Amino acid sequence: MASITVRFYSIYRLYLGMDRLSLQADDLGDALAQMEERVGPRLREQLQMRGIELDQKMQDFSLILVNGINIRNLGETKLREGSVLHIFPPSAGG
Repeated sequence: MASITVRFYSIYRLYLGMDRLSLQADDLGDALAQMEERVGPRLREQLQMRGIELDQKMQDFSLILVNGINIRNLGETKLREGSVLHIFPPSAGG
């Protein structure tokens, strides 16, 4: 298993009360499942308190980068020792 870091940004830091989380995972699917289990309910609770109802997993409504690459653009999902997952809330604006 690889030791990886999950970093949270923007309002996720505020809502979760943390800026990072350490995990042991071999692949992206395992890391996302652990992240969802550990902080997903708390994040959805915080969003719900602000009138936002979400039944989805965090990965479905967040921008997620692995070592700077969007997970939608990754060909391989295996993680290496020291990999970093960057988790951003959805954004809008102009």
